[in-house]
Amino acid sequence: MNPSPPPFEMAFRQYLAIFGGTPKNFSEDFEPLFEQLYHNQLYLEDDNGPLSRKKVKDHHAQVLALEWKAELIHIRRVGLNQFDVKFRFVTNEGEQDTIHKHITTIDRKIAKVQNIDGSLTLLGKAQGKATYYNMSKLLVPV
Repeated sequence: MNPSPPPFEMAFRQYLAIFGGTPKNFSEDFEPLFEQLYHNQLYLEDDNGPLSRKKVKDHHAQVLALEWKAELIHIRRVGLNQFDVKFRFVTNEGEQDTIHKHITTIDRKIAKVQNIDGSLTLLGKAQGKATYYNMSKLLVPV
């Protein structure tokens, strides 16, 4: 008998599935899963310092609006409340960006995120102009 995946893993898989390459309603589809997955005291940094939970949510909403597809490569438990997570985003043009993170959870929610492989930049087209998205820092953010 296979044990069921930990609640964090199930929530993470559900969250990535929202990024399926098709339009989604932010408040109905995305926000409840974000609230279920991300701890209120989320700690995530980018080149400019710590990011607020709201800023992370806003970034994820931008990626959702771009209709990119997320594909899980692996999710592995590496400690009592720690996971090695690797996934990729694929744009409508077929460009890919692989994201590899070390995630620490508290109460089965993402509380801290660290880059493993550095960060890659993916060119996305938003609102008719080219915009650079550093996906490694946007999603987890994984």
